[in-house]
Amino acid sequence: MANQATAVAYAALLLAGSNTPLTVENVEKLTKKAGVNVPSQLATQFVRAFEGKDIISLLSVGGGSGSAPAAQPTQAAAKPTEAPKAAEKPKDPEPEEDVDMGGLFD
Repeated sequence: MANQATAVAYAALLLAGSNTPLTVENVEKLTKKAGVNVPSQLATQFVRAFEGKDIISLLSVGGGSGSAPAAQPTQAAAKPTEAPKAAEKPKDPEPEEDVDMGGLFD
């Protein structure tokens, strides 16, 4: 099924790129030439999903909906933060142990 859906998607892209109408017949014709047997229901569903839409513009940079709106600051973000508490005394680093690497770096 995944190969069939991929074949239908590629057929739709080829049709859109060549300014050929996206129809069930054209999709089935292309997939048959590619050697993939696609059920007519799959081709029909795909064509209906993209009916009246320009596939090329959907794939162009920026997508179909534009950019996302900038995040608005919340009240929690606007409150001043408390001063950090006195820094704790740093712990003394533990001495490193020699680890046998099996002669890797000899």
